[in-house]
Amino acid sequence: MRLLPFIAFSLASFFSVTINANADTLAPSSSISAFNKNNDPDKANPPPIQLSPSENNHCNKTLNYNVFFEGHHIGDYQRNIVWNGTQANIYTKSTVNILITKAKLNQHSKLHWSPQRQSFVTDSFERNIKGLMTGKVTATFTDNGAKATVIEDGKSHQFNETLLPILDGDTIGAQMRLDIMQGKKSFDFILQNRDDTSHYYFKVVGEETIATNFGDLKAIRVDQIKKSDRQLSLWFAPSVDYQLVRATYKRKLLDLKAVLISKQINCPAPVLIK
Repeated sequence: MRLLPFIAFSLASFFSVTINANADTLAPSSSISAFNKNNDPDKANPPPIQLSPSENNHCNKTLNYNVFFEGHHIGDYQRNIVWNGTQANIYTKSTVNILITKAKLNQHSKLHWSPQRQSFVTDSFERNIKGLMTGKVTATFTDNGAKATVIEDGKSHQFNETLLPILDGDTIGAQMRLDIMQGKKSFDFILQNRDDTSHYYFKVVGEETIATNFGDLKAIRVDQIKKSDRQLSLWFAPSVDYQLVRATYKRKLLDLKAVLISKQINCPAPVLIK
């Protein structure tokens, strides 16, 4: 039974990194470059997209995923993204059932676009887990992501980084999606965990056609690299708003999979000036 808390914690960490937010506010659809038409990730990147905040693209999104452990459906994961200009509130709900034990995750993250860094930066997050691994974690990020303060069970931890901003999983998801839309083929991030930080590296492998809940789709595959003890692969579908449509994670006794089963996109009607 000691495996159960490990699985629950791994699920929370896994989805914290992989389930992505929305970067459309800063990259209008007309300016998004298509993925390398020759499907060759080793060729030169396309010219970077010129980013500027858009006051006319405030689409809110709800993404629903099914979670599988060794092929068995064990839970669901929902991400609701609410934009306000160049800032976003992201609300996460997850329920995982393992044998006779249930774990529930609720998280609220805040992020914004940083003109200085030309990337997304985390403002704060609050995470509550009930059932397995019960506990509450809050974090605040300052100095444009250079500093983070994490409070868990009344204990405060301080973190500092100089090369890259410290980010939570939601912000990493938003930035990764935007990097893919820009045609970048490799990227790395500093993830804030409960009691430490971790450096994650990713590489675009190429384009694959996979079966999804939306039919057979061409998807851009991204693999985590520089970690020999695990295999994390992510598939983003350009025809489904560049959203993550599949993710797999294998490590020791873990064999996890997430698939996007539904999405809702609500965009405000444009204001007509007479």
